[in-house]
Formats: sequence, C-alpha cells, structure tokens
Amino acid sequence: MFHQYTLDNDPELHPILVAFLSEAGFDSFQETDAGLLAFAEAERHEEWVKALDELKAQFSFDYRWEAMPERNWNEEWESNFSPIRVGNRLLIRADFHEADPSVEQELIITPKMAFGTGHHATTYMMCELIFEQSMKGLRVLDYGSGTGVLAILAKRLGAGDVDAVDIEPPSAESTAENAQTNGVELHNVVLGELKDVPAESPYDLILANINRNVILDTSAALYQRLKPGGTVLFSGILAQDEQLLVSRLVELGFAHQETRSREDWRAFVFTRD
Repeated sequence: MFHQYTLDNDPELHPILVAFLSEAGFDSFQETDAGLLAFAEAERHEEWVKALDELKAQFSFDYRWEAMPERNWNEEWESNFSPIRVGNRLLIRADFHEADPSVEQELIITPKMAFGTGHHATTYMMCELIFEQSMKGLRVLDYGSGTGVLAILAKRLGAGDVDAVDIEPPSAESTAENAQTNGVELHNVVLGELKDVPAESPYDLILANINRNVILDTSAALYQRLKPGGTVLFSGILAQDEQLLVSRLVELGFAHQETRSREDWRAFVFTRD
C-alpha cells in the first residue's frame, strides 16, 4: 500500500526537493500541473510526515497526502515514460517505443518502481562518462543499480565482469530482468548493501549514482573496493553539496579528476592512486 504526497511549490524547487526526499526514502516522484507528487510506503507515514515538515521549514510549500488504491504500476509508468537520448550514442526506451537505428546503443528497460531509468540528469551524465572510459575487460561494480542501466551499458561497451548491488528488491529484480532483455550477462546481481560485496576482489571501475548521504557514509568502503589506479564515477549530488563531497573523498585518498554539471546536479570522476 502506498501514499501519495502532493507538494504545492515552485517547479524550480522540484530537483532539490526530490533529492532530499530520495535521501529520506521516498520511492518515486512525478511532476504534474498540480505540483510534485511523491510516493512512499503507507506503513512509514509518520516518518514521511516528519521528513516533509522538516523540509517545509527550509522551503516554502504546502503538502497534502492521500492513500492510494492498488494500481497497475507498469501501466502507470508506461503512461508517463518517454525515451531518453544521450546524444547520438544512447537511447533508453521501453519495448513499446519505436527503435532508432541511428544511435550507437539502445537499451530496453521495464522498471519495477525502481529509479535510474535515465530521465534524471545524473543518469545522463553517468552514461556520458561511461562512454568516455576505456571499458574493455574492466571489472565493474554498479552500486545502487536501480534498473541496471549503468551496469548494462558498461557490459555492452566491453567490460569484463560486471556486478550490481541494490538494497531494494524491485531494483535488484529490474537489474536482472533488464540485463536479460538486453542480451547482457551480468556477473552478479546482489540484493543487499555494499558490505555484501567482498572487498577482497576490488574493481577497476565503480559506478555510484545514489545520493550524498549514501556516498559519504560508504566512501571508505568504496575506496577499499577500488583497485589502485581504478576509477569511480559519482553522481546524485546537488551543486550545493559539491565542496563537501570533494573534500571528504580527497581526505580519504581519492584523487579528484573532473566535475561535470547538468541542471542543478553534479557528477564526478575520482581515481585511486
């Protein structure tokens, strides 16, 4: 059972509110003429109200909530999903969208209430950065895989063993099923936390498109799982948190190579010396 929370606010605030509410644990979001819609599990209603009240103290908005009837989430998603294009290199689409032979890579996805379909500016930047890596034979980890778009793209571009991990069952299921749909064999899809990924077999490349708090909380563990000379791509970070993240990662021993911007979001390239 889900609740719908409708936030009446300035549309320019939507990216910031989505970032904060994602960190709080809300499941998904939709921008409408009525405002920003946020969806979350009904049994945690008191937790959501507390998060919204704290956010309301920082930003000017009103909100209301309602219990949602059981819905066909695939139909709901299909009615709102449009193909995502990353230049002429990548098209992320559903199976009911028309194919485009002019792009280098096409990924066909079906979500299960999971993030990471590429609509978000952060996923767009992550895909751009993946195309710029020399992927052949790399051992790759997609941390917080969502629908598996990043893991699948890495494998398509020639990576060796590609592992994916996500704490949410719908995300792990989506990653595995979307990999099969796209004819890609991932090495491991782990339902769990980063600690469930062994540090004894480190990675050449780590992809982490999550959020500030998760990255900060797990940055030391990510460092342990990255080979010397390896690269990690981070995103899910708002512009206002850029300096905090960079300082923390450099303090841990990561070398900051690049920052990329899209809308209010940042993506980063770090390496381990």
